[in-house]
This record gives sequence, C-alpha cells and structure tokens, in this order.
Amino acid sequence: MLIVNIIDILFYRAFLSKIYLTAGVDYRFLSPDAVQELAGLDPPADAVLVQDSYAGCDCRDLLGTIREVGRKAGRELPTLCLRPFEEGAHQEHHACQILGPEVIPVNRLTLAGVLAELKAAAQARQPVAGPRKILFVDAGRTLLHVVRAALTSSGFRVVSARNAEDALALCRRHAFELVLTSVLLPGMSGLELCRKLKEDNAGPYLPVVMLSSSDNALDMDTAFNYGADDYLLKSFTAEMLSKKVSEHLDIAERKRHNKILVVDDSKLTREMLRHNFVKNGHCVLTAENGAKALEIALAEQPDVVVTDIEMPEMDGYELCERLRKHPELRNTLVVIMSARGHASDIKRGERLGVSRYFVKPFDVEKMHLVVEQLLGESYRHIKKEHEHVLSSMSALITALEARDEYTKGHTARVSRMAMRLGRAMGLGERELRNLEIGSNLHDIGKIGVRDAVLLKPGRLSPEEYAVIQEHAVIGAEILRPIASLAPVLPLILLHHERWDGRGYPTAISGEDIPQGARIIAIADAFDAMTTDRPYRKGMPLTHALGVIRDEAGRQFCPICAEAFLAMLDGEAAAVSEDLADEPA
Repeated sequence: MLIVNIIDILFYRAFLSKIYLTAGVDYRFLSPDAVQELAGLDPPADAVLVQDSYAGCDCRDLLGTIREVGRKAGRELPTLCLRPFEEGAHQEHHACQILGPEVIPVNRLTLAGVLAELKAAAQARQPVAGPRKILFVDAGRTLLHVVRAALTSSGFRVVSARNAEDALALCRRHAFELVLTSVLLPGMSGLELCRKLKEDNAGPYLPVVMLSSSDNALDMDTAFNYGADDYLLKSFTAEMLSKKVSEHLDIAERKRHNKILVVDDSKLTREMLRHNFVKNGHCVLTAENGAKALEIALAEQPDVVVTDIEMPEMDGYELCERLRKHPELRNTLVVIMSARGHASDIKRGERLGVSRYFVKPFDVEKMHLVVEQLLGESYRHIKKEHEHVLSSMSALITALEARDEYTKGHTARVSRMAMRLGRAMGLGERELRNLEIGSNLHDIGKIGVRDAVLLKPGRLSPEEYAVIQEHAVIGAEILRPIASLAPVLPLILLHHERWDGRGYPTAISGEDIPQGARIIAIADAFDAMTTDRPYRKGMPLTHALGVIRDEAGRQFCPICAEAFLAMLDGEAAAVSEDLADEPA
C-alpha cells in the first residue's frame, strides 16, 4: 500500500515516517505545489494524507486535484486529514465535514488504526504483485541491452535513464526496488546521484549499486563514502548481475521485516538512533523505560533490543533478565548502551547474554554497523539451520517416494511450482522460506499410511480414502517436536483444505486457511492432474489449467488461482519442458 502525503511542515515528516514504518506501509511526501505529480505516480497512490491547512494554498483546492486524480483512475481515492491531537472527535468531524464528507480525520494516535483498514482494502484490490522495477542509469545503449537481458529473464523490469537528472525525476514518480548507476554520467556524476538518492529518499530503503570500469581500491572507497551499497565492475556476467541484484533485494526485504527496539529514557538518544536505523531501511520501535519496552517486545517480538541501563520503572539489566524468561523472546539479540563503562558492568551484561556493550558517548554509525552485523549473523544461522532441516527431510521424502514409482519426483515438482507462485504473489522472504519447507514436507505423513492403501493401483474405497486423508495430521504430528518448524506445521496440516470449506482435515474455509497452504494446494493439484497414475494418464496442460480456472472460488483460493493462471500465461511450453525433464 502506498500513501502520499501532501506536507509543507517538516516536523510532520518525522513522526509520520515513524508511524508508516511501524505499520509496514510504503509512503511518499509531496509539497503542495507538486500535487500534480500525484497523477503520474507508479504504482498509483492508495490513499492521500493532507494537512488541515497550508501556508501558501487552500486545502480545498488540493482536495479538488486529488478528487480529479481519483476520478480519472476510475476509483475514489481515500483522503485523510491530519488534525491536532488535542481536538475532540466532534471537532475533528465538524472540521473535516467542511472539506468534504469523504475526508477522514486522523491524528497521531488514530492514524495507525485507519492505515490498517486501508491496507487491508488495498491488498484486496491488488492481490497479485507485478514485476519488480530496477532503475538503470547510463548514457550508452549497449550496456542497457546487457542489463535488460540479464535481469528481465529473472523477473525484473528495467527502466532506464541516460543521466542523473532524469533518474531523480523518475524516482519521484515511480517506486523502484534498486538503482544501478554508472559512476561516469553526463552532467551530475553517478556518485552525486547516489548521495542525493540517499539524502532525499523519503520512501522505503533504496539500495544503490555503482557500476564502473575501475577496480582501483580508492575509487571503491569513494563510492561507499557517497552511500553506495555495492560496487560492481562492468565486466560482470549476466549471472553475476542477477545474483547481485537478488542479493540486495533480499537484504532490503530482510531490513523491512527486521524490528529494532530502542530503549532509553533520553528522547534525544532514542530519536538519534531511530533516525539512523530508519534511514538504513529498518523498522524501528521505541520505548522510554524497561517496563514499556517489555510490553512492546511481547507484542512485537523484535529481532534486536538496543537498551540503556539506568532508566525509571525497570532498568536495562532487569529488562534483559525478563526477556530471557519468555520462551518467544529468549533468543532476542540485546545491545547495551550506557555511561557505565566499568568491567563489572560489562561482565554482568555478558552473563545476561548481551551481544555488544557500548559506552556512551558512542559513534551512532558504528552502532548501526554492529546491529546490522548481528542481524546478518543471525540470518546466516537461521539459513544454515533451514538448509539442514531441508536436507534431512529430503532424505525422508526420497525414501517415501521410492515406495511408489508413480509419485517419484512429485515433491520436487510441487515445491518448485509453489515457490514460483509464491514469488509471483510477492511473498516476503520469511513466507517463502516457510513455503519451501512446507511444500517439500507436505506429504511426509504418508510414511504412516500402509502400503496396501498408498500403493493401490485402482481407485480407493471411501474407507481407504479416509485413511489417506489422515496423512496431513500424521505429517504435522511427526514434525511437531521440531520447534523451528512451528510456522510450517499449519501448511502441512491444512494443504488439503478447500476454499468452500469441504476439504480436510478441519473443513475450514476461505482466508482461515493459511496462504501458504492455499498455494501448496494448487501446486499439488496441478501436479496430480498433469502426471500419470496407474489408473489414468495425466491431463493435457490446457485441460489442467481449465480445471483450476473452473474451481477458483470453490476448491481453490480465487486470488492464488488468478496468480497461478497469470503466471503460466504464455508459459505452457516451459511448463511442459519442466514436466518432461523429471525422471520417469
């Protein structure tokens, strides 16, 4: 969801950014004299926030422009009016009625709740994500063709600009996921472009990768000093470029999901750290004492807690002790910052499992680098554990499929198709990781089904079909003791549920079924329809897609089915090759 803010008071930007980042909402700021740019935004705005008054223009004129943009787009554009916190509900309502009945009054306490409602409505309108957009900046055409060839095949859309000025104009109108720019550009250099993007970007974190023919260490250092996220020589291969772009998008996605809780009774320290972390793409929460921090931690489960020691109500040491007593928070990374620099204080922190100890005053940039290092180490540990679980379970799946020649390769095909669909629907990194594990283990419960039923060459009797249905519950029970697989269990248990509530084992329906389970259901059914079984031949691809189209809203989630059909539109040949490549 994208909310555009027509703001001319600088102070509003700070607290609005904080609310949007916490709510996971994309946002953009426009000055009142740039309101015409609202019509050219891509993606388009889902809502607009205006002030109750402006220094140089009439708020009603702005609202007229906003209504005109919505009319041309064929929909009503929700408009929020930021009101003073001290106003009562009656005053807010009366003031906004003057501007128009569709204007929604909000203040700094009510805005988050209104955003949650608008976000849900926006997600319902746009269930399928489009290709991710990359901005490429270079004066030549040859390198553009190379970059497009490398990235388009990986699902990216490359938009080009020939100079820094055009690139900045494009960034004001479009939401890009990453910028690739040459160092040498006509006019403003790529280095200056990078600096301006980093300084002026009011939206989500935007990675910038510099491209250069120079491998001089001084040139590389200069690029990083200007704010570049990476430096790539122009002798890159297509695979190298695609991998590098995917790597930075994964990092940006992780940053958007990582939550950092900053705890200090000094508002100046809290805001200084919050600003630094937000600038670098993280979601930041703040608390003024340990008691409030514990309350927030229990609700939000942050990845890192950066806390002072000496605070009212509950100090930093007690906060650490309380965090370690809660099972869901005991592995939370903790960084302490304090004016107390005695060895005994540092040792006490170590006994409480504190990862780093900073003595005030400290370098804020160094704090940011240490926190990112801790998050990176935690991610690599989780990823390694994830790979270990997958390899262990793959051995079990291989043993299971060896019992039945006709289902050999089924799990790999379902996993591959589920991951393609998950990416097409814009799932985040954590959801994709859970989907990969869930789709690989969706049939593990069949280990508990006797061969006489599982390998029967003909159709199953009602009693035998009931036995087969137990595999979803058996699979979840097998994996339940593995704590790290807790988020995956619902996908394994519920991947045979139907949208209309006629599935098994719980007969739940609609959005009560987890999204991952709905995705696996389509991938599983598609593979079952298109592969041979002892009692029938596999369906032609077009026939199978027709079944999914007909069953959307009955057996299958309509949003997942729409995304699946859109994903395979024009790819029939590629899917046929995938099926043909599998071992017989």
